[in-house]
Amino acid sequence: MFRFEKKYILNNLQVEQLKHRLSPIMKLDPILSGKEFYSIRSLYFDDYKDTCLKQVINGISERYKYRIRFYNGNTDYIVLEKKYKINNMTKKISCEITKEIVDNILNGNFVISKDNDKLLNEFYLMIRTRGFKPVVIIDYDRIPYVYDAGCVRITLDNNLSCSYDFDKLFCDDILRIPLMEEGRTILEVKYNDFIPDYIRFSLQLNELYRTSYSKYGNGRLAIKNYVGGSL
Repeated sequence: MFRFEKKYILNNLQVEQLKHRLSPIMKLDPILSGKEFYSIRSLYFDDYKDTCLKQVINGISERYKYRIRFYNGNTDYIVLEKKYKINNMTKKISCEITKEIVDNILNGNFVISKDNDKLLNEFYLMIRTRGFKPVVIIDYDRIPYVYDAGCVRITLDNNLSCSYDFDKLFCDDILRIPLMEEGRTILEVKYNDFIPDYIRFSLQLNELYRTSYSKYGNGRLAIKNYVGGSL
């Protein structure tokens, strides 16, 4: 199912105000387990023509990309995801993979097999036929709010950084290149069919700066500026 996804950029004051308005009407995602936020690390891939990047830069409304993602540095749960985007709507399909599979992908030691998940075999085929390879690592911290009706999910993402230090994908001492100026947070509003009016009112979206900010796209460009030359 495709979901609506809208993004906004907030300053620190707006973040605190939004937290204050949301806390009485939405609950924090139980995945936090009492913590203030959780950390996300995603490894994105692109083909030999940089098709995914060019689609982002050119604002192509229908596109997709592959990524490997894990949380809080925990390698016991890693997922391969294919994220589709059509205008303001997104959809993800995913499968769980192991750290060993990730290592094999990075080393080129993988086999297409009927025993693999369908998505994993598709990704292997894309590596073989279109030269998909690691292009950027994206790190950030997330505060998630959830509401069951309409499957509403409100997230606040900050401390965004990128890296091309692929050999240290599972390490803490990875190179980190900041992606946003200090004091800026990305608000993402995701829902299936509707947002209850009182949540919409609390968000006060009309007063916020809406953006098409792409963590992937901006990460690629930041690396280009950092190292110089072509991507």
